[in-house]
Amino acid sequence: MDARPEASLMGFDTAAQRTMEPLQYTSAGPSHAESASGSPPQGQKRQRAKQACEPCRLRKRRCDGNHPCNMCTQFEYKCYFEKHPRKRSKIVEQNEAIHDGVVAGRISPPDGSAAKSGGTVFAKPEPTGEDRPGMEDATKLRSMEANSGIAFTRLLGLRLDPSSGPKLFTFGWNLGSSTYTVPNSPPITDILAQDQMHHLAKLYWTNVHPLYGFIDRNWMQEQMNLRWARPDACKVPDHIIAGIVAVGAMFANGAFDAVLPRIVDAQKEALESTSAMQPPTLLDVQSWVLRTIHLRMTDHPHAVWIASCTTMHLVESVGIHQESSSSTLHPPANEHMYAPELRRRTFWVARMLNTWVSFEYGRTRVALRGITSELPAFGDDDDFTREYIDLYSLSCCLDPERTNQVGQWEDFLKQLEAYDVKNDVIQLSKANLTLCGYRRLRLANPILSSETITRIINVSLKGLEAARKMAAKARPWWHVANVPFQVICIFLAMDVRESLANIHVAMRALEEVVHHFNTVALKEALKTARFLVRLSKKRKEEDSDVLSQSLIKDNAAEDPQPENLKMAQLPSNGVGGGPNNAVPAMGSGTNNETPMTNSSGEDWNMDQILNNSDFDWNYFLTADMPAFNSFAPDGTM
Repeated sequence: MDARPEASLMGFDTAAQRTMEPLQYTSAGPSHAESASGSPPQGQKRQRAKQACEPCRLRKRRCDGNHPCNMCTQFEYKCYFEKHPRKRSKIVEQNEAIHDGVVAGRISPPDGSAAKSGGTVFAKPEPTGEDRPGMEDATKLRSMEANSGIAFTRLLGLRLDPSSGPKLFTFGWNLGSSTYTVPNSPPITDILAQDQMHHLAKLYWTNVHPLYGFIDRNWMQEQMNLRWARPDACKVPDHIIAGIVAVGAMFANGAFDAVLPRIVDAQKEALESTSAMQPPTLLDVQSWVLRTIHLRMTDHPHAVWIASCTTMHLVESVGIHQESSSSTLHPPANEHMYAPELRRRTFWVARMLNTWVSFEYGRTRVALRGITSELPAFGDDDDFTREYIDLYSLSCCLDPERTNQVGQWEDFLKQLEAYDVKNDVIQLSKANLTLCGYRRLRLANPILSSETITRIINVSLKGLEAARKMAAKARPWWHVANVPFQVICIFLAMDVRESLANIHVAMRALEEVVHHFNTVALKEALKTARFLVRLSKKRKEEDSDVLSQSLIKDNAAEDPQPENLKMAQLPSNGVGGGPNNAVPAMGSGTNNETPMTNSSGEDWNMDQILNNSDFDWNYFLTADMPAFNSFAPDGTM
């Protein structure tokens, strides 16, 4: 933020400051003082520094660019420098885009080699309003600071002494009569032995870190070792260690189910008593991201949504959504763990989770103002974090605030189909976004072209294959169950030959997932999917009976040439026919029954429901489907 708005906010008299800090010129150039008019003596040329230090910038004083500068040396200020993004014209940005290889909406990877996603990655779509900082957004940010009495106090202190301004959340916020004390959570060393920690951490680094690489692996592993060897030297709190091992335990095939609840409760108590009650740090944000991932794998969608929203509010509190900040509300942090790349990765992973969870649950996501964080860099060959974030960037058009146009969603589906991925988990997310795009397209135009239907089916089939692979490896990613179930629903809603012909593929995939994980929630999902297929089958049978009735002749004598209208002998598997040539209904014979599978031992007893004429199956197929709800309003599957 520029210093001028801050000066106007404070309303300080700069002339009074000039009387407090007289400036003089020396033969070496601008020194500690300057004339009251701010101009150098006659005959001397002013030397302009490339960048002013923060104390000089805040006071609007001339800085010589040294470290420490003459001004700070004379008045004993703490001299330090910050980076401030410069505003660039649209022409400059377009030239830079052309220079960087942006052609027809595609970007080459930064290292010049073929990207892991098919040689190119799609450029980030046009950001939404809160992502595109401009004059209006800067005005809103200044207004937020002007509303805040706490920010005003800090800005006043920075004006008086930039080296030791008061921190936020202090000085008269309330009476300070709270008796709250941080509860004592059990240390992680009392729950896990060091060898158990190593095993679970290895599972996390192998399965989760390649997709959500927002933690410095080497530094974190070193700190985790110190927690058991030399606790006093460990610099990370127990709750982030508990988050890492809790997510890692999900890939241990149930070996740590007995101790996992204690780990999760310990992290929850620590997070709620620290970051939720005190000013947070980047480690707190990272721990909340881990908690969101764990809840997404195991818990109710409402709990996941609340955790993801809490994470985004902590992101704003820490200020990692901004590349570099001179904002009073988000003072810069100087700890080594706040490396720019870690800040970017943490922010974008947190935002991706909050956005997708909100879309799937049908809730509002947290939209931050003044986002200036750059996209993270591409990692090693086994790091897919940037590729995952690029896929998220494509999905920004799903925001409900955007218009609902047919061409927009068809282009979105084309981009998704063309975006090649090399990781099965990202393939599952790609399939889920495709299904979401179908639901949005259905709102705009219920009649889809054959090309669009084929595109949706192809991406869905790849997602089903990825789900089967993940189930065979016992990888409990959430879309392993969600994608097969949603594909069955979407294929039934399409109600065309191409989609109905592939329902058995989705059903076998869902049955394999149930067979490998065998949870109550998955059994209910499989039961519901089979019920929907049986209802569709019942509807088709009723339609076939209606068509058959149209072929039955009431009085053949009325036909002047009955020999020309003799009913053709249809094969036994044909549709329709007279009373003596009736075709058995679908599924009525033993040869047409769906074979029982390993997961189909449930007692369905659906005859009463299927024969119920009150069920409005036509409404189910033709009614507008919710745009984002993967769950019912009460959160059940």
